Amino acid sequence: MGFFKKGHIIVLLINIAVASIVLFVIGYIVLNRLEKYTNHGYYITVPELRGLTPDEAKPFAKEKNLQILVIDSIYDNNAKPGTIVEQFPSPNAHVKNNRAIQLTINANAPEKIIFPNLRNVAFRQSLQRLKNLGLNVGRIEYIPSNFKNLVLDFKYEGNIIEPNSLIQKGETVDIVLGNGNTSNDQVAIPSLAGKTLAEAKAILLRAFLNVGEILPDNTIKTEADQSTAIIYQQEPEFEENMTMKMGGDITLYLTKDKEKIMALDSLSIEELQP
Repeated sequence: MGFFKKGHIIVLLINIAVASIVLFVIGYIVLNRLEKYTNHGYYITVPELRGLTPDEAKPFAKEKNLQILVIDSIYDNNAKPGTIVEQFPSPNAHVKNNRAIQLTINANAPEKIIFPNLRNVAFRQSLQRLKNLGLNVGRIEYIPSNFKNLVLDFKYEGNIIEPNSLIQKGETVDIVLGNGNTSNDQVAIPSLAGKTLAEAKAILLRAFLNVGEILPDNTIKTEADQSTAIIYQQEPEFEENMTMKMGGDITLYLTKDKEKIMALDSLSIEELQP
């Protein structure tokens, strides 16, 4: 009886071993064929397609056995209309054969949006709404009203823009505010020295003031220079407790001169010393 039991165990072990070998061979064959089918371990380097049109990009993609797919469009004033401004995966990324490269192209014209009704809204709230919509704020203007700093209207290119009008994204609008019909129309003059033009504009808006004349020195040759330049002087000048009328203009002097900028840093240190 023990002999038969021992024989059964041996047969069972042999069957298990044979089944394991068969499964291993089948698995190896399947994985080997799957690897060949999916080109496992074989990668393609994604080419740079930005700056090209989709038609111009097709030959480069085809050469690499890749597909291209336009999925979106945006408007970039610095890019040529119809050209690729974004791609995914990015250039030099490694992808599999026949992968689709997703493209975003530059629209022929800026996106148009519906101008919201922001009349009778608080000034700071309207600033945030305009920013969220992709619109810029130029100047603030005061007119007689019982409600101080309440938004009464908006102007685009000097004309009132009505709610629900179409306007291009990225455009600049001016805000008309109520003056409160009060003699208390003075605001503190902020210090703008050491700031960029963009930073100064934001500070002045929050202070209910405007950027006046912009006077670059001879170190500024281009618009790019102006955008990174530093304010080294302003008129009216900043002084403690000095005020000016709401909606007033401050003249800004810009430079990229390192000596002028270093002089500002030295002045700041002196002001901090007791």
